Amino acid sequence: MSYRVCRKFTSSTFTVEGQLCKIFFEPLAQYEKGFWVWNVGFAIGKSNRQLNDWYWKRKNKRRRSIENHFPGRSGMKAVLRAREKVFRLRWLIEPGDAILLDCTSGNPDKQFRAWCRLCKDHPEWVIDPIKRELLWYRPPYANDPVRESFNITGVVPEDPLANTVGERYFDCFRVQPKVQDIDLSTDQTLGQLLQVLMNG
Repeated sequence: MSYRVCRKFTSSTFTVEGQLCKIFFEPLAQYEKGFWVWNVGFAIGKSNRQLNDWYWKRKNKRRRSIENHFPGRSGMKAVLRAREKVFRLRWLIEPGDAILLDCTSGNPDKQFRAWCRLCKDHPEWVIDPIKRELLWYRPPYANDPVRESFNITGVVPEDPLANTVGERYFDCFRVQPKVQDIDLSTDQTLGQLLQVLMNG
């Protein structure tokens, strides 16, 4: 029996100084078989309907009123809250999937610089200055050799806002041997895991 992963659109709404802000997470496309890139959208507006119209590119006045504009009054405070929300929501995606932050606001250069500055303590983010995009892959990566011998279960680390570099990479998932009819001790599982990691 195979386990089918269901990737569903999700969003999160919050307010900053009385302004309505919304984060959108949508599965965009497969970048490799079984692994998806998720598009991340962020907007500030007057109503939930206006924000939805903006994200889904409806042809109406509500969307045009915030398209390529900066309607916010709270400046970096809203961007900082958005960053925190994105860093928490990223754990909803499947291990190996990626999130994509593309800078398509009224001032994409300024937006790109702001996101890069906010991600300076997170060297695992892949930054493309030409396309003005930032990518983050949820561990374990799609090409991680640990996938060959183990089934992967994603977990949320103790600090969901921290980076996933070094030892923190292994705090993001749990492994179980693919051969289920053999009971392995913890030491045997660790031995297999270390062997896979050294060969990788």
